[in-house]
Amino acid sequence: MKRIIFIAVLLVAVSAGAQVSPFDYGLREASSGMGRYFALYNAHVAALQQGTEVDYTGIDTLEIELPPSYKTIPLGPKTDFKGLVLYVTNHTRHGTLFGLTSVAVPLEMDKALVDEREFGQFPELAQGRHLLVLNDKTPWTERRGYGYQQYRADLMVVQDGWAINAPVAPWNTEATQLQASYYDIDTAQKVFRNLTMHRTKESTFKTYCLMLHGQYNVQIENVHVTTPKSKMIADGVFSVRNSAEISFVDVTVDGTYSGYGSTRNYGYAFSLNNVWGALFLRVKAHGNWGVFGSNNLSNTQLTDCDLDRFDIHCYGRDAWLKGCTLRQRQTQFSSMYGTVQYDSCRFIDCIPLRIRSSYNAYTPFDIVMNDCTFELTPRYHSLVNVMLLDTADNPRPELRVKCWPNLTVNRMTVVVPWTVGALNLFQPTGTLKELRREFGHVSTVYVRGLKTVRPSGSEVEVPLRLSSRPFKTVNELKYTIE
Repeated sequence: MKRIIFIAVLLVAVSAGAQVSPFDYGLREASSGMGRYFALYNAHVAALQQGTEVDYTGIDTLEIELPPSYKTIPLGPKTDFKGLVLYVTNHTRHGTLFGLTSVAVPLEMDKALVDEREFGQFPELAQGRHLLVLNDKTPWTERRGYGYQQYRADLMVVQDGWAINAPVAPWNTEATQLQASYYDIDTAQKVFRNLTMHRTKESTFKTYCLMLHGQYNVQIENVHVTTPKSKMIADGVFSVRNSAEISFVDVTVDGTYSGYGSTRNYGYAFSLNNVWGALFLRVKAHGNWGVFGSNNLSNTQLTDCDLDRFDIHCYGRDAWLKGCTLRQRQTQFSSMYGTVQYDSCRFIDCIPLRIRSSYNAYTPFDIVMNDCTFELTPRYHSLVNVMLLDTADNPRPELRVKCWPNLTVNRMTVVVPWTVGALNLFQPTGTLKELRREFGHVSTVYVRGLKTVRPSGSEVEVPLRLSSRPFKTVNELKYTIE
């Protein structure tokens, strides 16, 4: 059945400097989905040229189709769709519908300067606020079994010549080959809000909702994206690159293009790379695969979210999850530094933390869990799963020591069904040869206030094991239960 396209016609008095409306560019007269796309595209281009905003007043529901010549619709600093429900059909090519992007400027810089965080000697960075992008041209590691090399990147926010944040890991190392660039930024908040986007079942190509490149202080608010069941893979509903202080507030993603029945399923709602200071508040996202696909992330916060997976695939520092519900998969990290902290989170048939093996990057970090609830199942009944691949050293000197995290657990409720006989703090999955190696960093495992109950709520005694299998540590391990 064809959807009804409803455009409420409003008579509004206008004055000089009024906002641009898609009605001004043929929306009312458009007789096809492609025509309606051009009305939106031309309105946004005109708004940018005039330094004003696009006014979506009077537009309730639209059905658009992306033409062969379609381009990403460029956004200004403020885009309020005012509750628009948008049906998007794409038979052309994979691409992004809306974008807010900037172009980085190359900058010659000695890697010895990065860790000092002082950049006043560069006229380009000496005044105002800038984003400094650091790319290491030497591979950080190779992802085994996937056939590609992983590169690290860092993003530093520079104010009047001084970086307000540190890089994830030191850059003045023998292996590092620094390539630097920067963005000039506007510190005022940018917004993208009040949109429901349906990617139609008829589409034969993916349409990503929004990309942000080289942006600072952007809030994506009250956005809902739905995706039908499909065999298409490699989604990225929201793509964020080289950006800082990005907030997703009251965002919902129902489904992703992540494959159903294909042999290689993957695809994400949030595709992030080189982002500092990302906030996810009341975000609900679920897909066939997992809703996060991110690298090079630091200072990340998730509050009151409901997700089936959060991860930093490779290279990150400091993540804080508060009041979140994680379901059926895991939170997943490798090459992580700093602290991963969970406050008042609930894990339902989910590994609270998994360390990936494929990157062969076991770096030092700490795990803190406060007031959480862990619902055990026969497949997931360990707090920390450390995947191991082999005993080969990583060729990158920074990654040669294989580290395990310290673990602190305060006041956890563990829900134990009859089908589960014990709770493991660590679950190493590797060969006997791998487990004979001595692991670095880990020296403290502390558990206080653990409560074990049946699903009915009645208390039950369940064995608590440090690990499902023996392992060795470089440092003396202090294991405390109170």
